[in-house]
Amino acid sequence: MRLFGIIAVLVYATASYAVTPQTWKVDTPEDFLAGEIEGFVVTAGGFLGPAPAVTRTARVNDPFVLSQIVDDRGVRYLGTGNQGKVYRLEGTDLRLLYTAPEPEIYALAYRNGSLFVASSPNGKIYKVHPGTGVASIFFDPQQAYIWAMASLPDGNLAVATGVEGKLFRVGSDGKGSIWFDAGESHLRSLTPSAGGKVLVGGSGEGRIYEVSSSGGRSLFDSQFSEISTIYFETKSGVAWAAGVTNVLPSSAPARQDPKKPGTPGTPPATGEKPAEQSAPSAEISFSFDDGASQASAAGSAEIYRIDPDGYVEPVRKLEREIVYAITGSRSGGIYVATGPQGRVYQLSGENELSLIAALPEKQIVSFSSESGAIFATTTNSGAVYRIDQQYAAKAEYRSPVKDLGRFSRFGHFQVDGRGIDGGRIETSFRSGNTSTPDDTWSSWSPAVRSAEGTTSAPPARYLQWKLNATPPSKGTMVSSMTVAFVNRNVAPVIETVLVNEPAVVFLGGNYPMAPQVVEATNPDENGIFTTLEEPVDRTAQGKKYFRRGYRTISWKATDANGDALRYALFFRLSGSDTWLKMRENLEETQFNFDTSQLPDGTYEIRLVATDVLANADEPLTDAKEGVELLVDNSKPSIQSVRRGGSIAVRISDKLSPITKAEFSVDAQKWLPLLPDDGIADSREESFTIEEKRVAGKFVIVRAVDAFYNVSTVPLGVD
Repeated sequence: MRLFGIIAVLVYATASYAVTPQTWKVDTPEDFLAGEIEGFVVTAGGFLGPAPAVTRTARVNDPFVLSQIVDDRGVRYLGTGNQGKVYRLEGTDLRLLYTAPEPEIYALAYRNGSLFVASSPNGKIYKVHPGTGVASIFFDPQQAYIWAMASLPDGNLAVATGVEGKLFRVGSDGKGSIWFDAGESHLRSLTPSAGGKVLVGGSGEGRIYEVSSSGGRSLFDSQFSEISTIYFETKSGVAWAAGVTNVLPSSAPARQDPKKPGTPGTPPATGEKPAEQSAPSAEISFSFDDGASQASAAGSAEIYRIDPDGYVEPVRKLEREIVYAITGSRSGGIYVATGPQGRVYQLSGENELSLIAALPEKQIVSFSSESGAIFATTTNSGAVYRIDQQYAAKAEYRSPVKDLGRFSRFGHFQVDGRGIDGGRIETSFRSGNTSTPDDTWSSWSPAVRSAEGTTSAPPARYLQWKLNATPPSKGTMVSSMTVAFVNRNVAPVIETVLVNEPAVVFLGGNYPMAPQVVEATNPDENGIFTTLEEPVDRTAQGKKYFRRGYRTISWKATDANGDALRYALFFRLSGSDTWLKMRENLEETQFNFDTSQLPDGTYEIRLVATDVLANADEPLTDAKEGVELLVDNSKPSIQSVRRGGSIAVRISDKLSPITKAEFSVDAQKWLPLLPDDGIADSREESFTIEEKRVAGKFVIVRAVDAFYNVSTVPLGVD
């Protein structure tokens, strides 16, 4: 973005706004995918471009279109829930073909002019005439659920079931046998592969199996609990699968009374419903778990490539999305159907993932392809969509809502990319003060048919923009959108002001340590001779040192705009009305100073914080006062008197408690004096020394107050 353009637009901002502009930039695939997309693709390289046309072919009254199959004439059949209906779709002509006694149709197959319908729970496989809907029971696996079914090259049907995890092979006569018994509860997906083999996905353990005439073997143990779909590319011999986290029933529901095979349907246009049978009240639906169960899988879905030799390689993870179906792409790679955002991705090249469509129903659960077009079915509510190769007639992209942190004014915007000039794109904006756009937000601004300009939205905390292209041009590729803004200036906030304990100073690593002006250790804590040892205590304020007579004031302040702050300290004697300057233009958050120039007494401290560095015209400030500072540079007084066989020592201080008293005999180590009342905690303390311990000796008594003021006097002992 051109800096001049930003400044030119923002320079008029009133003084109540910060002068430093910020920018919101959307330029990565993740950024673009966070928005609402219609008629645009999001490429793996992070571009918005024209998308394939998406047409709703049919709307189904049932909430779930769970399965689909196409016959040899291009007629499509749809299995639904929760009333066990099967529809016939020819072009855009939709009619009810058949209603099963059971509520869910998870699998369909077509073979030799017959449609096979697998119902659940406690269902069967029905052989249905594709024209009349007349049905008969073809095979009963005696299983709770029939999840997947496929016609094999040898004329048999492969049937995947649960809750016992069995794969059946059913002949043309309707007689079936167990082909493979897995070690998990459900066999959820399957596809015929090369050499008469079948690839099967489990649910419970999330394993991929390869089953042949000689039996089955496990190819891969996924970190996810379910293999939701498997697709086999006949030309390359490569298969693709998806792992998701999903929980299916662990036991079969109660069986209902036996019903007849079901009834054929009639065209919905007649307004008449077929004579449907009552069905068990059961519903099995796909789940989306946003909770802790996903965390261990490090994502909501994972796509696997299965090489012809059986090697399985994870190639792509999708965060917070579940993959329900995979089919082949005419241009190479695969298409991937997901929820809960209703997205269709294309995986191609070096495992590059591009978004090519987004459907309003948000859950895409089955795929099929025909003559270069993709047919997708949805749940919540049930519908069929056709995705073609030609571009959509219009395209709209709505950005995610941006929280700017504060009430803000907006400036220059700029769209970057290729083929975006000449009015090929339109840009609009809206703003508000709620995190989700509602009636309190501004209306969308008039569209700007330009790649850059002024952001026409009222000042607010939240901002959203949209791009339109009508019609989308083949060469139009948007790489980024940048919007400039300035936060409304707010005053800094002083959170705490602390006067540290006496003699404590904090020094950073760049402090000049020669000549030495501070002690590294607490004065007098190591006896009569203090040393310059390395300090043990290190804090965020710097190294902790001690200097008798010094005090340190430290504070914490914040600025919601992120402005750099400058500080000023003032003081006054307690009871005075006049503040006196201590130090101005501080940028650090602490100040240490020598109190020896001040008379002893109690003082008050005032701290002022300002954002003048970022707001020179009208800076805002905050002040905190009333923090007390005690100055005590007077030494304690030591007096002694003989009393019988002992010496009574009286130590007093005008302002602070006596913290320590010691005596030394003949210049040897200091020995502690214990107060007569047992604890040194007041401004006047009494001590007793047995005279016989010091008779004829050179005795020194030392007293230290809370401010490390030290008095040392000789004790007159004969």
